[in-house]
Amino acid sequence: MPKTNGNGQARVLTPEALDLLLDVAPSPVHRALWAVMRFTGSRVTETLHLHWGAIHNDRIVFEAATTKTKRTREPLVGERLHRELEKYRLHWEYIHNQQARNGHLLFLSPNSESQPVTRQAADLALRKTLLGLGDAIPSGVSLHSFRRSLATTMAQKGASLRTVQRFTGHASMGQLQNYIEVSESDEVAALNLIGG
Repeated sequence: MPKTNGNGQARVLTPEALDLLLDVAPSPVHRALWAVMRFTGSRVTETLHLHWGAIHNDRIVFEAATTKTKRTREPLVGERLHRELEKYRLHWEYIHNQQARNGHLLFLSPNSESQPVTRQAADLALRKTLLGLGDAIPSGVSLHSFRRSLATTMAQKGASLRTVQRFTGHASMGQLQNYIEVSESDEVAALNLIGG
């Protein structure tokens, strides 16, 4: 069930819908932010607090102080995310006229050298983008859709829940299982098992 007025869970999007969102992102900042969340399953707040020293060739380090579970998480960086981040690094260095280094935030708030983009500003950018897309993306999408989409798609494509948990950092398998969306076709198949 898609999120409505703060109730329910964020809509899970297909890889194609996620690609569309990246393609129409309002700025390189938002494209990179959404790409990190899409390909690591990270929460928006922990992503907004990333600094360049946390970006490695093969992993991104979400520090314990920024995660909900207060545990460090190091999801693998795939080829696509690596390319997105390299492209964004060049943009960041051009805009800020300096080399991106450890301690420099990836997602700086406009007119600030030390504060990240706020969650509210990130949410507003997504809402405006969704409005511009009209019916191309279903309703019920939020910043959390990137995270739920990663978890659901990985699970539906056969990744073990333990592997999915490595990306999302859920504290327990029970929490993760509640998080993964069950497709309508799976529900129909289950009903068919009982002659329903």
